[in-house]
Amino acid sequence: MNSKKKLYGSAALLSLLLLVGCSADDDTSTNDSSAGGSSEMVESSSETANSSEQDESMMEESDMEEDESNDAPYSYGAVGAMADDNLTMEEMFTYAIQDEQLAHGEYAYVLETFGDQAPFNNIISSEAQHITEMTVLFEKYNLAIPADESADHIQRAADVREALDNCATGEVDNIAMYNKFLEQDIPDDVRATFTALRNASEGHL
Repeated sequence: MNSKKKLYGSAALLSLLLLVGCSADDDTSTNDSSAGGSSEMVESSSETANSSEQDESMMEESDMEEDESNDAPYSYGAVGAMADDNLTMEEMFTYAIQDEQLAHGEYAYVLETFGDQAPFNNIISSEAQHITEMTVLFEKYNLAIPADESADHIQRAADVREALDNCATGEVDNIAMYNKFLEQDIPDDVRATFTALRNASEGHL
């Protein structure tokens, strides 16, 4: 009888130990699964944060590029020439013919908008002659003549008074441009042409 009780007691104890072990395994498995899920969530959050930081960085770089683009000098005609501190002769030719084309376009616009009147109708033919003189230099030095883009840079005016102011400002800029060119080391024939064009603008002004 005592042997049977001992046998039953040992079996019960063994069963209890097995149940406790299984429960512990289940808890460990659950904890491992929970820890794995938590780790995945942390990694996912980290990736999302990194992606957001990269997007913000790209947006900041894009904004900086736009700001730099907006701050870039206006590289056309006399205004472009005055902002250029490293002039080559070809660049001087380009700025000069651009400015002469712009002047001709300005006077043509005024005549078309406000009618045939002085001093615009007197000066426009001179501007055409200035373009011809610059064309001669381009051909002599075997340089390509740039396309005429002056229509994109013409100053519109509300009346004749404003048109006069715009054209006068253009002549002042033109004179300053040629004075800057004449300070450079340039051939005598180029110097003579620049001087003549500068003097003509002084007459127009």
